[in-house]
Amino acid sequence: MELKTDSLLLRNCLEIVEKILPTRSTMPVINNIYFEIKPDQLILSATNLEMYIQVSMPHQGEDNGTLLLPPKIVDIMRYFPTPEVTIQVDWESYKMEILGGTARFHLFGADASDFPATFDSPDQEDNKMIIDQKTLRKILKMVIFSASTEETRPAFNGVLVNYDQNKLTLTASDTYRLAVKTVNNDLWRGEQKRILVPARALREFLRISGDSEDPVTISFNQKIFSVQFGNILFSTRVLEEKYPDVSGVIPVKYQTRVEVNRKQLEESVARANLLAEGKNQAVSISIDGPNLEIKGSGQEGSMEESILVEKEGEDLNLFVNSRYILDLIKAMEEETLVIDFHGEGGPLVFRLPKDPDYLYLALPIKKFS
Repeated sequence: MELKTDSLLLRNCLEIVEKILPTRSTMPVINNIYFEIKPDQLILSATNLEMYIQVSMPHQGEDNGTLLLPPKIVDIMRYFPTPEVTIQVDWESYKMEILGGTARFHLFGADASDFPATFDSPDQEDNKMIIDQKTLRKILKMVIFSASTEETRPAFNGVLVNYDQNKLTLTASDTYRLAVKTVNNDLWRGEQKRILVPARALREFLRISGDSEDPVTISFNQKIFSVQFGNILFSTRVLEEKYPDVSGVIPVKYQTRVEVNRKQLEESVARANLLAEGKNQAVSISIDGPNLEIKGSGQEGSMEESILVEKEGEDLNLFVNSRYILDLIKAMEEETLVIDFHGEGGPLVFRLPKDPDYLYLALPIKKFS
């Protein structure tokens, strides 16, 4: 069997698939890339048993067959010398020759029959919606940083995806902070559903997707969450844990509200963070009249800075983990942020003046440590 195709396109497809390969596995077969050849179509797949990815691309050839290839093929294509690549496969021995110019690679593949069955994509009758890639990436970035990375809290390792009355709501929390984003979408088909999608899988989606306005089809059932965009199908198993009701932790009324320039706040907190110590990386935030004062201190020194803000309500002073503020700001594009304070022991709630469908809540640190 022989096929010809674009070497750069093959490289790009392989680099996407490679991202899902497990770093360590007691099941050696899934350390390989599943290579399926159909007439005029080449399909590359990988799985780590929790996530599955499939990328398709065209080629010149009429053969059919499957084999497993070691990840080394990705490195081969990164250094490939010519724009076109010729691939020859011996189906009996699963040997592959990769030819370009005067270079000739011999790669030893394996029988693909032991490769785990791929995830079943949700049926057409299952819940489905269409959203453009750029919007999906934006709303994921606005919440995903709040999800926990600690394996001891499996429910909080996920992002709650709630579909209800043409609204998509994403919720993420690590119990110390909470992000909620709602977006209207009329291209939704299905009943009201709540599923818990692993944040790790959504981070992988962000790594392989782009900021185009091309459509993404989201579909899911009670076991699998899938996104189809362009020539890529990405699926993940959903988490079975029950996500708690977090709506009760969001205060209704604030005691103090300030509107602050996002860039100024980011730079000031980043400077204070240079001298903040301890696992909490605590910085002091004080509201004194029209000034928001940021302070950081530790054994090596201290820093303080004042930002002019628009303020309603009482003066106050509290401590907060600097990462909670910096993570939020890095996910934002707006010029200004609104911060609602609820006393010195209450949460900070961040809002966007131009986006009433988003909020981010962070708990303060009770004492400076």
